[in-house]
Amino acid sequence: MTTSDAPPRSGGTLLEFGGWPGWTLLGSFVGVNLIIALLAGGPAMRDGHALAALVILSAAGALAVLPGRHPLDLWRVVSIIALIVACTFLMLEQVLVTGPGGFLNWNYNASNFVLFAVALRGRIGWAWIGLGVLSVITFTWSLVATGALLQGFYLIYGEVGALLAGTFFAVILRTAANRVVLLQSVRRQLVGEEHLRAETERERAAQLALVRQRVIPVLTTIAAGQVSSAQRQEHRLLEAVLRDEIRGARLAVEPLASAVRAARSRGIDVVLLDDAEDVALAWDDLEWAADVVADVDRDRITVRVSGDPAVLTVATVDGDVVHRQITGR
Repeated sequence: MTTSDAPPRSGGTLLEFGGWPGWTLLGSFVGVNLIIALLAGGPAMRDGHALAALVILSAAGALAVLPGRHPLDLWRVVSIIALIVACTFLMLEQVLVTGPGGFLNWNYNASNFVLFAVALRGRIGWAWIGLGVLSVITFTWSLVATGALLQGFYLIYGEVGALLAGTFFAVILRTAANRVVLLQSVRRQLVGEEHLRAETERERAAQLALVRQRVIPVLTTIAAGQVSSAQRQEHRLLEAVLRDEIRGARLAVEPLASAVRAARSRGIDVVLLDDAEDVALAWDDLEWAADVVADVDRDRITVRVSGDPAVLTVATVDGDVVHRQITGR
């Protein structure tokens, strides 16, 4: 068996977060934004709304980076966008009430990081939809609060550039991951083929050793010129058996093998031919062929298994032919 039978993988499977990497990334995300919010949040951090926004963004980050299918489940994506929208509304109120002072828009960077994770996990279009919703909310707030769109532009323009860079990175990383998976697949196939070749060579060497063990004593006897009539008969039978194992290996087994030996001992020339692929011969099939061979009294018998449809045939030199349909595959 080669590794080509293994389930196919895509580059996306390499980008799934799982185990400690996902938890580490989530912990870093929460810790960094907590520090930014506490040290540079300005007057907004004196109100519980900013801490609530941090909790909401942490939940969105958890949905984005914790283990799951690839691409990210749609319910997760919609939930992430909904959480980001809620956080944006919450922090816009703080900006409106407190006015300038401190890094009040820290949540935009955090939201953009979450959207980048969404893009990285196969939902690039949805990440841009999320940023589009965020932009509409921001510009609407800017128009209502200041009478102009400029303040909204200041808040959002950097996030557009950041997500552009993140999208480019996600595409490049996906391409690289797909190439890694392809190389791994090629390597597994090569290793599997090498194992198969080695196993085939070992099997060939073992079979060759068995043949030599059976044939060399016979050849030695023949070379010595001391062969009796009985030995000649044994040699002919051995030759026939070796021929069977090469041309009809699936037929050269019991109970048919015993019937063939008995027929040959009666002076009948029996030929076994295996011309089928992916055909499984049952005991009943072989037993049927053995019974037919035992009942035949002709100079020559041919037992053949063929495919499409799978048929077991016993034919004599006089043209008598019997068939048996094979159902095993």
